[in-house]
Amino acid sequence: MIAFDFLATVKQIDPAIREQLFSAWPALKQLEWSAMRKKRSVEPLARAVQLLAADDKRSIHLLLRTCLGLKQACGLKVLLEELQEKHPDLVGVWGNITGRLDRVVWTYLNARDAFEEAVIFARADHLSMTRSWHRWTGVPYQDFVASDARIAALRQALISHHDGQLRGTHCEIHHYTRKNSAEYFFAYLPDWPDKFLVFNRSGELETLDLPTAFSILFVFLPATGALEMIAPGDQTTLATLRHAFYEVMTQTSVPEADPDRPAFELDHLLEDTFTFAAPGVVEVEAVGATRLLVCPRVDGHDIEGLQLRITRGTTWPRVLARLDAMLVSMDLIRQQVTVEEIWIKIKCVTEGDKRARTLPITITPRACNLKSQDEDDLRVIGERCLQAWRIDRG
Repeated sequence: MIAFDFLATVKQIDPAIREQLFSAWPALKQLEWSAMRKKRSVEPLARAVQLLAADDKRSIHLLLRTCLGLKQACGLKVLLEELQEKHPDLVGVWGNITGRLDRVVWTYLNARDAFEEAVIFARADHLSMTRSWHRWTGVPYQDFVASDARIAALRQALISHHDGQLRGTHCEIHHYTRKNSAEYFFAYLPDWPDKFLVFNRSGELETLDLPTAFSILFVFLPATGALEMIAPGDQTTLATLRHAFYEVMTQTSVPEADPDRPAFELDHLLEDTFTFAAPGVVEVEAVGATRLLVCPRVDGHDIEGLQLRITRGTTWPRVLARLDAMLVSMDLIRQQVTVEEIWIKIKCVTEGDKRARTLPITITPRACNLKSQDEDDLRVIGERCLQAWRIDRG
């Protein structure tokens, strides 16, 4: 869950859009909105929200968190795709809205169906940067049809696959076709051993039975026959799921194949000789890492990962020294961990009186958010840096 500050969030929303959003709650509709015509004039709203029932406050906070998650470039890209597909007449209005969060909230208010699907696809795009994402190159297939009968057969195949894991006999699959012709199949399976305990309206603990997120995602590309999958499990499990998808959805038995190798190399960043210097990229003034996530590559440890948040100005040798100290307490050394994610901020050379531009990059072994960078020249600078740092395998 992303960090959340109610006051800071509502101050980012245009006053007119903000009034329309919160007027959905009768108690808030009665506020003196004319006294909150400035973006930062939100104190009366904040006080009124605190007086709402717990369920209403929870709904507001969840909605604002969701909107914040979509305000980044990748989320806005998905929102625009959905608007172009479902409401092309609204694209022009959307494009004239300047604030990123304003665009998200406006879409929620005026094109709810596009907003809801964008939330799902943005979540999938984010998970495609994690180690649970796998891809296999295209294979010849016979006949892909996303019919109700085949989706029902895929649902039954997943239930059968998870039989014995105490997941019950329930599975829901939601199918969507994206604008790029990719076929998305979200599979929701109840995870019975790990039910959530929550407080109900009477203040008593009860289990939450509804699945809160999809467990498995299949992304099929009919043009090439390639398959992408987000799913937990070992290679045997992944192979079983891959075979099940092709057999049910394309009536094809595919040969064994290993997933494509990761696109980015990160483990060499932990070597003492590594430096973020990029001599050939003259547009770069400074580079710094802001966050680092490493995970053990050896068995027998009760931690999944270790994350360091790095203050501005900290040198990379200092980061590695700090990492070494933390690993010692866990009976680990640098050679026993792998880099799962790194956040890097590039500061570009100042041009005249203009404010220096910065380029934040998030990289995992499988993906990099540079592809969603809005400004082409910044994306080029970032790509050249990744090559200079030997991160990009290409």
